[in-house]
Amino acid sequence: MPDHIGFSRVLFLAVDAWRYGARDGLQQLALQEALSAAVDAAGAVAGLDPADRQRQVAGDGFLDVISDSGAELALVDPFVRELDSRLAWFNHDRRPEARLRLRLAIHHGGAVPGACGFASDGPVHVCRLRDAKPVKAALTAIPEANLVQVLSEPIFGSVRQRLTSLSAGDFTPVVVDEPEKDFRETAWIRVPGIDAARLSDLAEPDALAISIAHTAEPDVLRRATLTAFDAAGIPRPASASGTDFVVPLSSPDSGSGVLGVWLHHLHEAVRASGRTAVSVGIAPGRDVGTARELATGDAASAVLREVADASVVVVVADAAHRRFVAGSHARMVMPGSYRRTGTEPESWLRVLGYSMAPVVGRRAPHAEAPAPPDRTAGSSSGPVSNIGSAVIHGSYVNGSVHHSGGLFR
Repeated sequence: MPDHIGFSRVLFLAVDAWRYGARDGLQQLALQEALSAAVDAAGAVAGLDPADRQRQVAGDGFLDVISDSGAELALVDPFVRELDSRLAWFNHDRRPEARLRLRLAIHHGGAVPGACGFASDGPVHVCRLRDAKPVKAALTAIPEANLVQVLSEPIFGSVRQRLTSLSAGDFTPVVVDEPEKDFRETAWIRVPGIDAARLSDLAEPDALAISIAHTAEPDVLRRATLTAFDAAGIPRPASASGTDFVVPLSSPDSGSGVLGVWLHHLHEAVRASGRTAVSVGIAPGRDVGTARELATGDAASAVLREVADASVVVVVADAAHRRFVAGSHARMVMPGSYRRTGTEPESWLRVLGYSMAPVVGRRAPHAEAPAPPDRTAGSSSGPVSNIGSAVIHGSYVNGSVHHSGGLFR
């Protein structure tokens, strides 16, 4: 292979305009100018250097190759924020069919300059994400949206690590599956200003990643876990390693089955063993790394450490919770038994056998002794008592007092 082909790892920004082909020539010309101006202005505000960008153009969009990989955080966050603001200004008071709306994908991968643009895996990957069916469906599902932002898995890692002002919970995972092109990847989509729950229906059933942290023998726990799948009527995972599993989902009901009946049978198996307690991390898609992070994180560890009778602790990634738990009426899913962990990645915690996950790691404040009563004005201090017409200050012995007049007081 020649050593002068110019291969490099770079950032990719792929942009496509909505309903470009439905416009006439003058409308297309105006849209191209508005698109280019908005993207360039947003890049300047975000601090992206034009000298680091090369553009491969098409009529309804373009592919930018950004050689400064350090620009990733600016591209993901302030650039998209500014672009959305400029699109909102442009679209104000325009008829719906005349608005400029974008699909925008960001990826980091390989690039080789070629005679007709750029070659290698990076350009293909980012354009597949930009043109994916769930991304197009998002613009249809949310007509007020100015743009849909799509991140590849490598780029989403920066959000997951809290390196931007965005939260992982702002995004919805979707599966981009194109068997005819031998392409299948998880992507993360977001519409600025829109709650991610509105996009949850676009997340096609795919898989759940499960990781189980334990103190028992791995082989024993693995057998118990697979037996729980059998008892729940869920096919055993075809691809699994140790106590990490990827469970294919044929329908949304499959996900509810994992988070309901399967967890129940796993709980029964662990309790029957009487020898161990486990924490279970569950993440959407095939992201076993995140599932393992949830299973071994502080939230689960604190419960196992401080709640003596906790045998199974479950920590579910927010995206999986929104899709399969929140509002579910499926058998044994128990949405009311979860509470937010308050940790990253954003997640929800349940302790099997508890109607609500116990809160741990917070010491109750010590009760303060009651303040002594105020001193009462008079010849002496202490409590005040009324006996007949007498007013007695201080302690007294309650009994009969013989008065010289024959009266008892």
